[in-house]
Amino acid sequence: MGHLRLVDGLRAVAAGLVLVSHVGFWTGASSIDLVGGLVARGDAGVAVFFAISAFLLLRPAIARGLDGTGHEAGATARYAVRRAARILPAYWLALAGVLAAAVWLTGGAGGPAKVAAHVLVLQGYTGDYYQSFTQSWSLTTEVTFYVLVPVLGGLLTRGLWRRGGARGVGALVAVTALVAVVGLLAQAVAAAWSRAGSDGGAGVLATSVVGHLAWFGAGAAVALLAEGHRRGVGPLTTRPGLLAVWRSRPTLVLLAVVVFVVASSPLAGPRDLTLPTAGQAVAKEALYALFALLLLAACVQEPEPGTPADAVARWGVTRWLGDISYGVFLWHVVVLQVLFEVTGATLFATGFWWTLYAVAGFSVALASLSWWLVERPILAAVRRRTAPAPAARA
Repeated sequence: MGHLRLVDGLRAVAAGLVLVSHVGFWTGASSIDLVGGLVARGDAGVAVFFAISAFLLLRPAIARGLDGTGHEAGATARYAVRRAARILPAYWLALAGVLAAAVWLTGGAGGPAKVAAHVLVLQGYTGDYYQSFTQSWSLTTEVTFYVLVPVLGGLLTRGLWRRGGARGVGALVAVTALVAVVGLLAQAVAAAWSRAGSDGGAGVLATSVVGHLAWFGAGAAVALLAEGHRRGVGPLTTRPGLLAVWRSRPTLVLLAVVVFVVASSPLAGPRDLTLPTAGQAVAKEALYALFALLLLAACVQEPEPGTPADAVARWGVTRWLGDISYGVFLWHVVVLQVLFEVTGATLFATGFWWTLYAVAGFSVALASLSWWLVERPILAAVRRRTAPAPAARA
């Protein structure tokens, strides 16, 4: 399927938002008036990452369902190998840096069980994180979603086959919305459980695939709408008002900004580690899902030649930032921890801007090295070895 150039830029935006949120928390900037609220809500970047994953990984199954084509032999094994190659080498490299920092700063790595959980990307289920790798909860959730993708893809394909194009897309968008509601209810349960004194189970539920069904659902919904629209079926073909918004990238981006500003208000809960109410947890989850959906919808349509969006899409820096975005996500918190240790900076009382520049600079440098020396060569080799055999000529 065609490469969507603006999605590369969206990955970079997501990584940047997460980085800003952590710098804001560590420096104390997230507690300052309205601007602090905007900084604190940078963790919405995780919702964008989840939506992108669901969109890209479920899109082929949706296309097969709409086109009535079968599942290619060996596709599941090829998918598994390529996913592992994309996630694990860079992850293990960053984990080595995290373990080195832990030994240097605390004298140990926390024991074999903790190390093993991180090597296997299971820390999201244990809730036991390294201070410089707290963001890695999302990788447990992401990998769990990867395991479910072949099943979910099969269900989507069969659902579209049985119902037909037009009715199938609309019905599955409705089902996706219901699934998202399940995720919102899980967040409400987790919040209430936490306030009742959960010993960790609530946190696992809140960060799990179930807890974030709304974020993954946003990506699935965009995939259904986009693939249906390409074939002239689905809600976008029967609702002119919805289609007008879908085709207007500035409108989608503006709406996303408005949603983000609303999410920075007390409606979405506290900015620190204070426990949210059930209503605040649901509001935050729903607003982040809508934010991700709007931005993703703005990026899945190829821009018209000569437009500003086309210039951004063609810019080599956009592709490069998308390529290294995963590395930036992996490295930025350990960079923060080392930076605070080396400079003697005070937690929650340090200058935001100089910290942001330093963390962004070092994270981009490490992520670039990771991409060029580890990720890119491994991905290229795996793609060559797993490429489908050319069809035999008659």
